[in-house]
Amino acid sequence: MTNKPKPNDVSNALFNIIDVDKTIKANGLCNTKRVHGGTDNEETLGDLVEDLVYFLTELDNIYGVHNDN
Repeated sequence: MTNKPKPNDVSNALFNIIDVDKTIKANGLCNTKRVHGGTDNEETLGDLVEDLVYFLTELDNIYGVHNDN
């Protein structure tokens, strides 16, 4: 038996990260450099959020509320 995420949780997480994406774009924060381990990094907030949107979209396609079987 595997532990799979609950459909509502996956879909909610996707909607939340999409809101975060819209918020950082609206506030001009997309090009803010990521800080990891106390140092600046080449990646930006926009890059990180883009990766999360992609990942959560894929999870939502598999486990989201529209696939509640």
